[in-house]
Amino acid sequence: MAKFDLIGLGNALVDSEFHVTDSFLKKKGFEKGTMHLVDSDEQTNLLNSLEKEYGKPSLACGGSATNTIFAASILGSSCSYICKVGNDKNGNFYLDDLSNAGVNIDHSVMLDSNINSGTCTVMVSPDAERTMSTCLGISSDLSATDVADEIFNDSKLIYLEGYMMSGDDSYDACMEAIRLAKSKSVQIAFTLSDPNIVSAFKERMLNVLNSKVDVLFCNDEEAKVITDSENLEHAIKKLGEYSKKVFVTLGSKGAMILENSNIEYVEGYKVDPIDTNGAGDMFAGAVLNRLLGGSSNEEAAKFGCFLASRGVTVFGPRLQREDYLKYQKEFNSL
Repeated sequence: MAKFDLIGLGNALVDSEFHVTDSFLKKKGFEKGTMHLVDSDEQTNLLNSLEKEYGKPSLACGGSATNTIFAASILGSSCSYICKVGNDKNGNFYLDDLSNAGVNIDHSVMLDSNINSGTCTVMVSPDAERTMSTCLGISSDLSATDVADEIFNDSKLIYLEGYMMSGDDSYDACMEAIRLAKSKSVQIAFTLSDPNIVSAFKERMLNVLNSKVDVLFCNDEEAKVITDSENLEHAIKKLGEYSKKVFVTLGSKGAMILENSNIEYVEGYKVDPIDTNGAGDMFAGAVLNRLLGGSSNEEAAKFGCFLASRGVTVFGPRLQREDYLKYQKEFNSL
């Protein structure tokens, strides 16, 4: 029996979430619906502006791969996470949150450093779209030497996030994880994460994809950007050259799946969204949980769409533990 069904490797970020107006985003020069990398001073200034205008934020242990691993763990997959945090308030909050969700953190690194733990300021506009300002902090220092060989022994799959392409050390950590996974016959799942990241670090993204992965996640915009295609069907077929299975999310419309050149469509679930932050991550967590349990691609994608549709009806990147289990039971009874 595998020690871990799923290993995650990604940035460790504590999310601060605010409800904001479109005019605030415009005033600050943010492109709605994307992620922007900032330094510590820029993040502090933005937080001060937000708190002055909107009050104190809600806090959550965040990061793309983290949200995915968090969901998969509560849904029943045995999970471990590799990340780097500082020995500070945010770092301790982050690791405690993961551990409380049943995620093994033995291979996460906490350092005493003058560099703080990573943070993400999430601004949710009235249409429920999320715009993010990310200060990677010490999480970007996660390096190849932090990826332990032994974690791949008796594990099934590792999940990597595209945001890791933005740092030299974190990119090297991803490539080392891919090398070790292939040497131990561990499957590899990869998410493109964000269209701006795809555009800025396309060469690194393609290096990961050219190594051939087993499961690829992206949304429709990311699929078009990475393949330089305006046609989504052409884009997803191109992505099939890099991955055995491709899952492309279409927001409220559902998802597309590709395997062996065959495309399937899965319809979404109609809800009134409040906050889309973490929806794609939750989709990936639900899909991986089902695939690891032996479900078909279609069944896995349906569950992913179902859980994500419930996730966008609450504020924050994740559901409460009891809600994951409630919706899992509800979906199983459909």
